[in-house]
Amino acid sequence: MSGPASLPVKLTPANIRPIAYRILSKKHGLNIQTDALSVLTDVIGLRFGAEWKGPRTQHFIEEIAKAWKLQDRGIFIDGPNLEQVVNELSKDKSLGKEGPQKASRSDTLMDIDSESHENNGEVLIKWTDYFAFITADKQPNFVFDRVRKQFNSKPAVGSKLNSTLQASIDYFNSRYHLIVDRLSRHENFQKQSFSSLAAVNSTLNRDELKYEITLIKNVLGRDGGKFILFGLLSTNINGNYILEDATDHIELDFMHTLPTEGSFYTTGMFLIVEGIYSASGGSMNNDANVISGRFHVSNISHPPAERRDVGLKTYGYLDFMGIHGQVSSTLSGGGKLDKPLRKKLSALEKALGNHKLIYLGANCFLDDRKIMTGLKKFFGQLENSLIEQQGTEDQDSPLAIVMTGSFCSTPLTAVNGSNTQVSNSENYKSNFDELAALLTNFPVVIKTCKLVLMPGPNDPWQSSYSLGRESLTNLPQKPIPKVFLTRLERLLPKGNLIYGGNPMRINYISQEIVLYRDDLMNKLKRNDILFQEQLDAMAEADKENQEEGLNVKDMVGNQTGFLSPKIRQARQLVKTILDQGNLQPFLKDLKVIDPNYHHVLRIEPLPTSLVLFDSRFESFEVTYNGCKVANIGNLISNKNTKKLNFAEYYPSNKSYIFREQYF
Repeated sequence: MSGPASLPVKLTPANIRPIAYRILSKKHGLNIQTDALSVLTDVIGLRFGAEWKGPRTQHFIEEIAKAWKLQDRGIFIDGPNLEQVVNELSKDKSLGKEGPQKASRSDTLMDIDSESHENNGEVLIKWTDYFAFITADKQPNFVFDRVRKQFNSKPAVGSKLNSTLQASIDYFNSRYHLIVDRLSRHENFQKQSFSSLAAVNSTLNRDELKYEITLIKNVLGRDGGKFILFGLLSTNINGNYILEDATDHIELDFMHTLPTEGSFYTTGMFLIVEGIYSASGGSMNNDANVISGRFHVSNISHPPAERRDVGLKTYGYLDFMGIHGQVSSTLSGGGKLDKPLRKKLSALEKALGNHKLIYLGANCFLDDRKIMTGLKKFFGQLENSLIEQQGTEDQDSPLAIVMTGSFCSTPLTAVNGSNTQVSNSENYKSNFDELAALLTNFPVVIKTCKLVLMPGPNDPWQSSYSLGRESLTNLPQKPIPKVFLTRLERLLPKGNLIYGGNPMRINYISQEIVLYRDDLMNKLKRNDILFQEQLDAMAEADKENQEEGLNVKDMVGNQTGFLSPKIRQARQLVKTILDQGNLQPFLKDLKVIDPNYHHVLRIEPLPTSLVLFDSRFESFEVTYNGCKVANIGNLISNKNTKKLNFAEYYPSNKSYIFREQYF
């Protein structure tokens, strides 16, 4: 039988205002409006009766504030929305029935992990539904329509020869038209009206001038004219550089070119060039099928990248990952994310501050005793940390551990030797069996974390014909065959072993995280164009400094204002890749690419984060146009040291922490 304390009482807003102000306004920064205060007064009087001054009322208002902020409803509490929040909390029958309990941060996060949350009475949101690993065969193929300037969903990849040939033809065309569309939105490349031209002429401020890109076909017959062109940089049959757009191509002269600093320039990239057209001097003047003469380039630069939020908005918040439509009923046709769902996902993401992803460095050679010793130490430390943090407010939850190949130090071939006839495949499988045996000593890690395996150049099956040469590896690279991982699969709980490809993506609530294993820095540096103006400037600077008893290296080392070569090159790599909007902005002779999957290499709109596994360059973190780019580096950067390199990524605040595990 209920005691008299459970009987409702009649309260006035003046009774509740001090408590509401103390908890909602001073503690949580919320402002309760008059109609909402009346709703809160009636609810408390009905629910807690004569005990409305007690701790249960304070606990109830505290839960309202948490729910309001979790659902990102703004700072002003109004009556109708407050009624919705109260109705949601009322479904928890235990709320207000028990004595006050202090909810720890870990308890709150555990509730978020295990419960579904109602989104304005329409959508149930559970973070695990929005956490997925997406390989090339699972990623939807959206093709850019240059007429509608939108993406269209393409049917699943088929095996017909004609579709492959068409995809190969469209490979560079799709990149070209997508970047042209991006440039059309950039403030510096928008076409001007007569009124804007008059305004610019009246101010005579050159910094405010707009730059209009001219099609290559339109320079014909305009000898001596100055133009800005955009197109694909490649070479002709004579080995001279040419620029090609949708209308024609023209030979380039780089003799007096001053490139925009901070980027790499190679063939296969789409670039903006400024210069003067000359009707004479070209090596193809006798060819009637091409524009004769040369384009003398004075400046060259990349098309500037566009922030992720701008790109997503432009293309209608398409579900490029193909994950949200499987779990949400509020999506409109065509797989687009509506605004309420985006807000709820963002709020939920920020609330899960204890979630993290762990990325181990590249080249995790399982046939190397030294690396296996280091992995034992790493997993042991992680096991102890998870045991110590159980039930505490500071508990970090590693959702997944990404291990990146190559997983053997030599390429997998048919046999290991003609004398022993021992199958190399058996040795390869035994390496993963040893990893499974090692993991049996760490039951908490096995139960808590997913294990993601990304292949490298030495892994099957393409290593059988590429012999580990990265230029011959096929992209996208398929996951390691299951036949080698049977013992690992039996050991780990169902769904905890992820057969990753290269590249692959992680969808974490509202974030798109791209993982890519390739030695990009060496490739960019090896193919970077050295412009004569740069060489002359460097030689002149070196000459002047030598006359003063210094060389360029000494001068850079003695001035703290200069960036280190590592940081400078890292920024160059990041800007180049993101400006190009593609993981492989090269001609096809540098990497074998399946044209049916070129959408997997596209990083436009920009991802939330791009994780590189470049084994030949140091680890770094660079943010460009809102995109976090991190290189994890090699698992063991120096053979003479005993330390593993890895990084932790916290999605709630998009931060990386680079760590070293000594063993």
